Parts: sequence; structure tokens; C-alpha cells
Amino acid sequence: MKITFKNIAIATSLCSVLVLSQASFAGNDSSSHQGNQEKNHQQMSEKKLAKLTSKLGLSQSQQVDIQALNAEEKIQLQALKPAMKAFHAQVKTLMSADSFDEQAFVQLQASNQDVFSAAALIKAKNKFAMKSILTEEQLEKFSAMKHKRSRR
Repeated sequence: MKITFKNIAIATSLCSVLVLSQASFAGNDSSSHQGNQEKNHQQMSEKKLAKLTSKLGLSQSQQVDIQALNAEEKIQLQALKPAMKAFHAQVKTLMSADSFDEQAFVQLQASNQDVFSAAALIKAKNKFAMKSILTEEQLEKFSAMKHKRSRR
């Protein structure tokens, strides 16, 4: 068996990649993931507002009003977050069982209906309030944008 320098270099490279990739994952924790997720959500919100500003020609006061609406919606939805997390944990428990209990899922869904309704109401109010900020011309453009997006 002939061992060449090229084969040794390849084996060494592969081993170092495997070792270093494991070490890079060892430092990650859920708090940094949560922070990154929040940062990404903030950046996405800023991009959406910038896109609306450019497409609809929003004034500075309209931008401020929309930012305030979105911040208020976020605060209201944060109040529902613990209930939603509990629901998802219970669903996860149901899904990990050996057999699917349809009746238990229906009861779980029904018992959390008030939380789902509250979240839907918050979102609907926000959409309606946003429409009241826009002018008629901007509303028409906004509707066209939504229609174009829904066709995708």
C-alpha cells in the first residue's frame, strides 16, 4: 500500500474540518439564537417599511404612524405568546404519542380558540388601522401589490 503526500493531506483536511465544525456548534446557545431571531425580525420589518415607502411614496408622518402601529401590534401579540407556546408544547406532546388521539387534539384546539381569535382580532385591527393611514391613491397601489403577491 503506497501512501502519498496528497492522500495524507486530504485525510488531515477532512479530519480538521470535522473537528472544527463540531467546535463551532458547541458554543451556540438558545439565548443567542433568540437574539438573532429578534434581530432578523427587526431587519425584516425595516425592509418591509422601506419597500412600502418606496412603492407607495409614504410621507415621514405615515412612516412613523405605521411603525407605531406595528410596535403596538407586537406588544399585544407578545401578551399572547405564553399561551401559544403552551399550545405548541401540548401539540408536540400529542404528536409524540404512539397513536394519534383525534379527540384530544380537537379539545386542545377548542380550548385555545379564544387565544387564536384574539390574535386574529389584533392582526385585523392593525390592517384596518394601516388602511386608515394611507391615502386613496396609496390604498389602490397597496391593494394591487397585495393582489400581485397573492397570485404567486
